[in-house]
Amino acid sequence: MEETLLILNGNPPSEELLTWRLDEANHIVAVDGGWYALKKADLLPTVIIGDFDSCKELEQIKSNYPDLEIVLSTDQDTTDLEKAIRWVETNTRTKKLIILGGLGKRSDHFLSNLLISMCIKEDWSVVFDDDHEWISRVTPASPLDIGGRKGSAVSILPLVSCSGVDSKGLKWELNNTSLSPGGRISQSNLCTSDEVEIRCREGCLMVFLSKH
Repeated sequence: MEETLLILNGNPPSEELLTWRLDEANHIVAVDGGWYALKKADLLPTVIIGDFDSCKELEQIKSNYPDLEIVLSTDQDTTDLEKAIRWVETNTRTKKLIILGGLGKRSDHFLSNLLISMCIKEDWSVVFDDDHEWISRVTPASPLDIGGRKGSAVSILPLVSCSGVDSKGLKWELNNTSLSPGGRISQSNLCTSDEVEIRCREGCLMVFLSKH
């Protein structure tokens, strides 16, 4: 299962988190201004993608790194994240997508990122990570197993109506439960085990896990 790391232009990851995620990745995609986090760490991506409204170094990048693949797209009907996902779908055999820099800075960008992630192939594992929390998407084809997080706060939030939601290892378990934006959610739950499982039969959930 190939893993692709996307670095966006939100809150930049620490060098420790970035280096750890890079070691696990088969492909590294700098998404527009996400280039700066890699540059600061003296690292190079597989490809840099975007309309380059946030990254102002396009000509410098071309000059200094002539072998680096650059995908310039000025299509304003899609976000840079959507452009990057398209590249990943076309050029890799990815089944696991890790997104750094997808949180923080602008709330509209953060919400847009979550909404876009709902449309990614259902059988992909999709995770937003930063130094304070991570968010994992759960679909019927991509359940979630959390290891080593006993005592951590966790929230399970439905972006659409979800049915058949089951959990194992939480303080307030879900058993064939229906969750929805206008109905029941599971906020501020707690991992009571180092082995937590979250699944759903229909819909799309976002699981928020605090790292502190």
